[in-house]
Amino acid sequence: LPSLCPPGRLPFELCQRFVEEIVLVSDEQIKAAVSTLYRSGLVVEPSGCAAFAAIVNNKIPNMEAKNTVCILSGGNVGKAELANFPD
Repeated sequence: LPSLCPPGRLPFELCQRFVEEIVLVSDEQIKAAVSTLYRSGLVVEPSGCAAFAAIVNNKIPNMEAKNTVCILSGGNVGKAELANFPD
């Protein structure tokens, strides 16, 4: 349909408008975050805890001066896969 926009256009426009900064976390930091959350009783898939990994690895400056919400999402990870994550 001619009224549909190209894939990715809307998310890109929303990011341009609302995202102030992007931080990077490593795969190892994400795996450690998954393990930490699992030991706390939460099953969160790796992509769903990237924000948590950024917080616990001090990737976001001046956190103590801000009100912060961290959204954890996705439970599409099984016990067999969790065995590959660090303790």
